[in-house]
Amino acid sequence: MNSNLTRIAITIPDSAIEIFENALQPFVQSLLWSVDDSTHMQVMEGFADITPDSALLNDAIKRAASIGGIEVPKIIIEQIPERDWVAENLKQFPPISVGRFFIYGAHIDLRPLPGQIPIRIDQSVAFGTGSHATTAGCLLAIGALGKAMKPKCILDMGTGSGILALAMIKLWQKKVIATDIDEKAVGVARKNGELNGVAKKLICKSGKGFAALNSNANKLRYKKFDLITANILARPLAAMSGDLAGALAPGGRAILSGLITRDEKMVLNAHRRYGLFLEKRIVIDDWLTLVLKKG
Repeated sequence: MNSNLTRIAITIPDSAIEIFENALQPFVQSLLWSVDDSTHMQVMEGFADITPDSALLNDAIKRAASIGGIEVPKIIIEQIPERDWVAENLKQFPPISVGRFFIYGAHIDLRPLPGQIPIRIDQSVAFGTGSHATTAGCLLAIGALGKAMKPKCILDMGTGSGILALAMIKLWQKKVIATDIDEKAVGVARKNGELNGVAKKLICKSGKGFAALNSNANKLRYKKFDLITANILARPLAAMSGDLAGALAPGGRAILSGLITRDEKMVLNAHRRYGLFLEKRIVIDDWLTLVLKKG
Protein backbone atom coordinates (compact mmCIF):
# COMPACT_ATOMS: atom_id res chain seq x y z
CA MET A 1 0.00 0.00 0.00
CA ASN A 2 1.10 3.56 -0.67
CA SER A 3 2.56 4.98 2.55
CA ASN A 4 2.24 8.62 1.35
CA LEU A 5 -1.20 10.05 1.98
CA THR A 6 -2.88 13.43 1.62
CA ARG A 7 -5.10 14.54 4.51
CA ILE A 8 -8.01 16.92 3.88
CA ALA A 9 -9.69 18.37 6.97
CA ILE A 10 -12.55 20.82 7.61
CA THR A 11 -14.44 21.85 10.75
CA ILE A 12 -18.22 22.02 10.42
CA PRO A 13 -21.39 21.91 12.56
CA ASP A 14 -23.27 18.64 13.14
CA SER A 15 -26.09 19.69 10.82
CA ALA A 16 -23.74 19.85 7.83
CA ILE A 17 -22.12 16.41 8.11
CA GLU A 18 -24.15 14.74 5.37
CA ILE A 19 -23.71 17.65 2.94
CA PHE A 20 -19.92 17.75 3.30
CA GLU A 21 -19.67 13.96 3.33
CA ASN A 22 -21.16 13.98 -0.18
CA ALA A 23 -18.89 16.87 -1.21
CA LEU A 24 -15.65 15.19 -0.10
CA GLN A 25 -16.35 11.61 -1.19
CA PRO A 26 -15.19 12.09 -4.83
CA PHE A 27 -11.78 13.32 -3.62
CA VAL A 28 -10.87 10.72 -0.97
CA GLN A 29 -10.63 6.99 -0.40
CA SER A 30 -11.69 7.12 3.25
CA LEU A 31 -13.63 9.56 5.37
CA LEU A 32 -14.16 10.00 9.10
CA TRP A 33 -15.26 12.66 11.54
CA SER A 34 -14.81 13.37 15.25
CA VAL A 35 -15.83 16.04 17.77
CA ASP A 36 -13.46 18.91 18.54
CA ASP A 37 -13.89 19.15 22.32
CA SER A 38 -12.87 22.81 22.39
CA THR A 39 -15.49 24.00 19.88
CA HIS A 40 -18.03 21.12 19.93
CA MET A 41 -17.84 21.17 16.12
CA GLN A 42 -17.21 18.18 13.88
CA VAL A 43 -13.75 17.71 12.37
CA MET A 44 -14.23 15.86 9.08
CA GLU A 45 -11.10 14.23 7.67
CA GLY A 46 -10.58 12.58 4.31
CA PHE A 47 -7.52 10.63 3.16
CA ALA A 48 -6.37 10.21 -0.44
CA ASP A 49 -3.37 8.52 -2.00
CA ILE A 50 -3.06 11.35 -4.56
CA THR A 51 -3.30 15.10 -3.99
CA PRO A 52 -6.71 16.37 -5.17
CA ASP A 53 -7.19 19.27 -7.57
CA SER A 54 -7.39 22.25 -5.20
CA ALA A 55 -9.66 24.31 -7.48
CA LEU A 56 -12.21 21.50 -7.81
CA LEU A 57 -12.04 20.79 -4.09
CA ASN A 58 -12.55 24.46 -3.20
CA ASP A 59 -15.56 24.67 -5.53
CA ALA A 60 -17.10 21.54 -3.96
CA ILE A 61 -16.62 22.93 -0.43
CA LYS A 62 -18.11 26.32 -1.40
CA ARG A 63 -21.17 24.63 -2.94
CA ALA A 64 -21.63 22.48 0.17
CA ALA A 65 -21.38 25.54 2.42
CA SER A 66 -23.98 27.35 0.32
CA ILE A 67 -26.36 24.37 0.50
CA GLY A 68 -25.83 24.09 4.25
CA GLY A 69 -26.26 27.80 4.82
CA ILE A 70 -22.94 28.15 6.68
CA GLU A 71 -19.69 30.03 6.16
CA VAL A 72 -17.15 28.34 3.92
CA PRO A 73 -14.92 26.33 6.28
CA LYS A 74 -11.16 26.54 6.18
CA ILE A 75 -9.70 23.62 4.23
CA ILE A 76 -6.54 21.97 5.51
CA ILE A 77 -4.63 19.99 2.89
CA GLU A 78 -1.43 18.36 4.07
CA GLN A 79 0.87 15.54 3.18
CA ILE A 80 1.20 12.91 5.89
CA PRO A 81 4.91 12.10 6.28
CA GLU A 82 6.03 8.62 5.35
CA ARG A 83 5.93 6.44 8.45
CA ASP A 84 6.42 2.85 9.42
CA TRP A 85 2.75 1.94 9.15
CA VAL A 86 3.45 -1.73 9.87
CA ALA A 87 5.15 -0.96 13.19
CA GLU A 88 2.40 1.48 14.17
CA ASN A 89 -0.36 -0.98 13.32
CA LEU A 90 1.35 -3.62 15.44
CA LYS A 91 0.97 -1.30 18.43
CA GLN A 92 -2.65 -0.50 17.59
CA PHE A 93 -3.79 -4.01 16.68
CA PRO A 94 -4.27 -6.09 19.83
CA PRO A 95 -6.26 -9.33 19.56
CA ILE A 96 -10.01 -8.70 19.38
CA SER A 97 -12.87 -10.97 20.43
CA VAL A 98 -16.14 -10.19 18.65
CA GLY A 99 -18.88 -12.68 19.46
CA ARG A 100 -17.90 -16.02 17.96
CA PHE A 101 -14.77 -14.65 16.29
CA PHE A 102 -11.20 -14.01 17.48
CA ILE A 103 -9.22 -11.62 15.24
CA TYR A 104 -5.46 -11.44 15.62
CA GLY A 105 -2.22 -10.51 13.85
CA ALA A 106 0.81 -12.71 13.28
CA HIS A 107 2.61 -10.89 16.12
CA ILE A 108 0.09 -12.21 18.68
CA ASP A 109 0.85 -15.38 20.65
CA LEU A 110 -2.51 -15.44 22.42
CA ARG A 111 -4.97 -17.91 20.93
CA PRO A 112 -8.80 -18.01 20.94
CA LEU A 113 -10.96 -19.48 23.65
CA PRO A 114 -12.45 -22.93 22.98
CA GLY A 115 -15.26 -22.60 20.45
CA GLN A 116 -14.10 -19.27 19.02
CA ILE A 117 -13.31 -19.03 15.31
CA PRO A 118 -9.82 -17.57 14.70
CA ILE A 119 -9.28 -15.05 11.89
CA ARG A 120 -5.74 -13.90 11.15
CA ILE A 121 -5.46 -10.46 9.54
CA ASP A 122 -2.27 -9.12 7.99
CA GLN A 123 -1.19 -6.45 10.46
CA SER A 124 0.34 -4.32 7.68
CA VAL A 125 -3.10 -3.07 6.63
CA ALA A 126 -4.87 -0.19 8.34
CA PHE A 127 -8.46 -1.19 7.61
CA GLY A 128 -10.79 -4.10 8.32
CA THR A 129 -9.26 -5.45 11.54
CA GLY A 130 -12.53 -5.76 13.43
CA SER A 131 -11.86 -2.84 15.76
CA HIS A 132 -14.34 -0.49 14.09
CA ALA A 133 -17.95 -0.59 15.29
CA THR A 134 -19.34 -1.34 11.82
CA THR A 135 -17.05 -4.35 11.30
CA ALA A 136 -17.81 -5.58 14.81
CA GLY A 137 -21.54 -5.17 14.18
CA CYS A 138 -21.32 -7.22 10.98
CA LEU A 139 -19.34 -9.97 12.74
CA LEU A 140 -21.95 -10.11 15.51
CA ALA A 141 -24.74 -10.33 12.91
CA ILE A 142 -22.91 -13.09 11.02
CA GLY A 143 -22.35 -15.04 14.22
CA ALA A 144 -26.03 -14.72 15.17
CA LEU A 145 -27.06 -16.12 11.77
CA GLY A 146 -24.77 -19.11 12.22
CA LYS A 147 -27.57 -21.30 13.56
CA ALA A 148 -30.49 -19.55 11.86
CA MET A 149 -29.42 -20.28 8.28
CA LYS A 150 -27.05 -22.33 6.17
CA PRO A 151 -26.30 -20.18 3.12
CA LYS A 152 -24.87 -21.90 0.07
CA CYS A 153 -24.18 -18.82 -2.02
CA ILE A 154 -22.59 -15.80 -0.27
CA LEU A 155 -21.42 -12.34 -1.41
CA ASP A 156 -19.29 -9.83 0.52
CA MET A 157 -19.64 -6.41 -1.16
CA GLY A 158 -16.85 -3.92 -0.39
CA THR A 159 -14.71 -6.60 1.23
CA GLY A 160 -11.75 -4.41 2.32
CA SER A 161 -9.37 -6.70 4.21
CA GLY A 162 -11.73 -9.62 3.56
CA ILE A 163 -12.50 -10.05 7.26
CA LEU A 164 -16.27 -10.61 6.81
CA ALA A 165 -15.70 -13.03 3.93
CA LEU A 166 -13.18 -14.97 6.03
CA ALA A 167 -15.63 -15.11 8.95
CA MET A 168 -18.38 -16.53 6.72
CA ILE A 169 -16.06 -19.04 5.06
CA LYS A 170 -14.91 -20.35 8.43
CA LEU A 171 -18.38 -20.34 9.97
CA TRP A 172 -20.21 -22.17 7.18
CA GLN A 173 -17.32 -23.79 5.27
CA LYS A 174 -18.68 -22.38 2.01
CA LYS A 175 -17.16 -20.39 -0.83
CA VAL A 176 -17.62 -16.61 -0.65
CA ILE A 177 -17.45 -14.12 -3.53
CA ALA A 178 -15.72 -10.95 -2.28
CA THR A 179 -15.72 -7.71 -4.30
CA ASP A 180 -14.22 -4.26 -3.82
CA ILE A 181 -13.88 -1.12 -5.92
CA ASP A 182 -10.23 -0.84 -4.77
CA GLU A 183 -7.89 -3.32 -6.47
CA LYS A 184 -5.42 -2.91 -3.60
CA ALA A 185 -8.08 -4.07 -1.17
CA VAL A 186 -8.78 -7.11 -3.34
CA GLY A 187 -5.08 -7.96 -3.20
CA VAL A 188 -5.09 -7.62 0.60
CA ALA A 189 -8.18 -9.84 0.87
CA ARG A 190 -6.50 -12.52 -1.25
CA LYS A 191 -3.41 -12.40 0.99
CA ASN A 192 -5.55 -12.75 4.11
CA GLY A 193 -7.32 -15.69 2.49
CA GLU A 194 -3.94 -17.37 2.09
CA LEU A 195 -2.94 -16.56 5.69
CA ASN A 196 -6.12 -18.29 6.89
CA GLY A 197 -5.76 -21.31 4.63
CA VAL A 198 -9.02 -20.63 2.77
CA ALA A 199 -7.71 -19.13 -0.49
CA LYS A 200 -9.58 -21.71 -2.58
CA LYS A 201 -12.89 -20.73 -0.99
CA LEU A 202 -12.34 -16.95 -1.40
CA ILE A 203 -13.29 -15.69 -4.90
CA CYS A 204 -12.13 -12.07 -5.23
CA LYS A 205 -13.36 -9.62 -7.87
CA SER A 206 -12.61 -5.92 -8.35
CA GLY A 207 -15.17 -3.46 -9.69
CA LYS A 208 -17.79 -0.90 -8.72
CA GLY A 209 -20.76 -2.28 -6.83
CA PHE A 210 -22.61 -5.18 -8.40
CA ALA A 211 -20.91 -4.46 -11.73
CA ALA A 212 -17.97 -6.43 -10.33
CA LEU A 213 -20.04 -9.59 -10.83
CA ASN A 214 -20.40 -8.94 -14.55
CA SER A 215 -16.74 -9.77 -15.23
CA ASN A 216 -17.68 -13.44 -15.32
CA ALA A 217 -21.21 -13.27 -16.72
CA ASN A 218 -21.73 -17.00 -17.21
CA LYS A 219 -21.15 -17.80 -13.53
CA LEU A 220 -21.85 -14.69 -11.48
CA ARG A 221 -24.14 -12.22 -13.22
CA TYR A 222 -27.37 -14.15 -12.71
CA LYS A 223 -26.39 -15.88 -9.48
CA LYS A 224 -28.79 -15.49 -6.57
CA PHE A 225 -27.20 -15.14 -3.15
CA ASP A 226 -28.59 -16.47 0.13
CA LEU A 227 -26.55 -13.92 2.09
CA ILE A 228 -25.02 -10.57 1.10
CA THR A 229 -22.87 -8.41 3.38
CA ALA A 230 -22.10 -4.78 2.54
CA ASN A 231 -20.13 -2.65 5.00
CA ILE A 232 -19.78 0.58 3.02
CA LEU A 233 -21.57 3.97 3.41
CA ALA A 234 -25.22 4.96 3.75
CA ARG A 235 -25.77 6.62 0.37
CA PRO A 236 -24.08 3.89 -1.69
CA LEU A 237 -26.13 1.32 0.24
CA ALA A 238 -29.35 3.15 -0.64
CA ALA A 239 -28.28 3.62 -4.27
CA MET A 240 -27.50 -0.10 -4.69
CA SER A 241 -30.70 -1.32 -3.01
CA GLY A 242 -32.33 -2.38 -6.29
CA ASP A 243 -29.24 -4.29 -7.45
CA LEU A 244 -28.92 -5.95 -4.06
CA ALA A 245 -32.56 -7.02 -4.04
CA GLY A 246 -32.18 -8.42 -7.54
CA ALA A 247 -29.14 -10.45 -6.52
CA LEU A 248 -30.69 -11.77 -3.28
CA ALA A 249 -32.62 -15.04 -3.32
CA PRO A 250 -36.16 -15.15 -1.85
CA GLY A 251 -35.85 -15.57 1.90
CA GLY A 252 -32.22 -14.43 1.75
CA ARG A 253 -30.60 -12.02 4.19
CA ALA A 254 -28.54 -8.88 3.76
CA ILE A 255 -26.23 -7.49 6.44
CA LEU A 256 -25.72 -3.76 5.87
CA SER A 257 -23.39 -1.44 7.78
CA GLY A 258 -21.20 1.63 7.45
CA LEU A 259 -23.99 3.99 8.51
CA ILE A 260 -24.87 5.92 11.63
CA THR A 261 -28.26 5.82 13.31
CA ARG A 262 -29.57 9.00 11.64
CA ASP A 263 -29.20 7.27 8.23
CA GLU A 264 -31.33 4.27 9.19
CA LYS A 265 -34.62 5.53 7.73
CA MET A 266 -33.03 6.42 4.37
CA VAL A 267 -31.39 3.01 3.99
CA LEU A 268 -34.42 1.04 5.20
CA ASN A 269 -36.86 2.93 2.96
CA ALA A 270 -34.67 2.32 -0.09
CA HIS A 271 -34.68 -1.44 0.53
CA ARG A 272 -38.35 -1.73 1.53
CA ARG A 273 -39.25 -0.62 -1.99
CA TYR A 274 -37.76 -3.89 -3.21
CA GLY A 275 -39.28 -6.20 -0.61
CA LEU A 276 -36.52 -6.27 2.01
CA PHE A 277 -37.59 -5.80 5.62
CA LEU A 278 -35.75 -5.25 8.89
CA GLU A 279 -35.09 -8.39 10.91
CA LYS A 280 -32.46 -7.13 13.37
CA ARG A 281 -30.46 -4.01 14.21
CA ILE A 282 -27.17 -3.73 16.13
CA VAL A 283 -26.00 -0.36 17.47
CA ILE A 284 -22.42 0.21 18.65
CA ASP A 285 -21.31 3.76 19.51
CA ASP A 286 -24.03 5.24 17.25
CA TRP A 287 -22.87 3.08 14.33
CA LEU A 288 -25.59 0.83 12.96
CA THR A 289 -25.70 -2.65 11.44
CA LEU A 290 -28.94 -3.83 9.85
CA VAL A 291 -30.03 -7.39 9.05
CA LEU A 292 -32.69 -7.43 6.33
CA LYS A 293 -34.71 -10.35 4.96
CA LYS A 294 -36.22 -10.62 1.51
CA GLY A 295 -39.86 -11.51 1.07
